[in-house]
Amino acid sequence: MNLTLRTDAIITTAAIALLAAITLTRGDVLFIGHWYYASVFLLVFIPSALIKTKPLFISGAVIAAGLTFGIYIRANWAPSATNDLLGLGHIFSLPGAFIGLFITGIISRLSKHHKPVLAFTTGFLGFGIGFLVNQTVLCSTVLACGVLLGS
Repeated sequence: MNLTLRTDAIITTAAIALLAAITLTRGDVLFIGHWYYASVFLLVFIPSALIKTKPLFISGAVIAAGLTFGIYIRANWAPSATNDLLGLGHIFSLPGAFIGLFITGIISRLSKHHKPVLAFTTGFLGFGIGFLVNQTVLCSTVLACGVLLGS
């Protein structure tokens, strides 16, 4: 199978469709708006494509973004007064995710390795670690993150 940018585009589209199906059937539990879910995936896809990362790098980053949405949506299935603004934690953690994505995207582009699994892992870790670093700063300063941890 020849992995190209088209493969990443198909996976990104599938992630948008899956999240749209969940939020349209169960409701927008983060109270952000349905546009937000698709725009995060597109903001992962477009800059990574412009950087010309290796195939499946974008797919890894999209899966990581979907995982962050999954954690936030699970935490807010039964909203309470303490987590009404939980979606803002996701929004404000994205700058770190995009910085991590940019750095690992450049590394991916310049890398001499051509294994798709490495590109996928690099994209996943770039988005995920950047998001987690920013999330840690938010949780230690301005956001109550107990609900995200299940406590």
